[in-house]
Amino acid sequence: MAAAPIVLAYPLFLVIFGRSAWTIIMIGFVAGLAPVILKTLEGLTGVRRVMLNVGKAFNLTPWQQFWKMEFPAALPTIFTGIRLGLVFALINIVGVEFLINFGGLGQLINDLPGVWAAIFFVILVSVLFFVILERIERWLRPGR
Repeated sequence: MAAAPIVLAYPLFLVIFGRSAWTIIMIGFVAGLAPVILKTLEGLTGVRRVMLNVGKAFNLTPWQQFWKMEFPAALPTIFTGIRLGLVFALINIVGVEFLINFGGLGQLINDLPGVWAAIFFVILVSVLFFVILERIERWLRPGR
């Protein structure tokens, strides 16, 4: 799914949602969805068998084993997927806004005087997303 650029599906989104902000939102959502799902599955299936056996030795219910052992062990991989998804979504959103001249950062990049300001703003937004995600990850995994 990640091999083909989602931007190429813009006409389909245009038919479904019309020329509105919802089209851009949905393209960003779809672009960021694949890495989040793939990395979440990778993280959950990559939990070591020893941890699962320890959970069984303590007679944990499947629900307890998931929340106390599997989910915390998979969190770093899940957050990697979220970071990748945010990057893919941001790239696609700015790209579509640039191509269709809808507004937003893509339109600023299209205007010559605002190019550098828009580029620096995109970098700032990316850094802000990464800092927030890092703090959320630290909050969810306080011992690490």
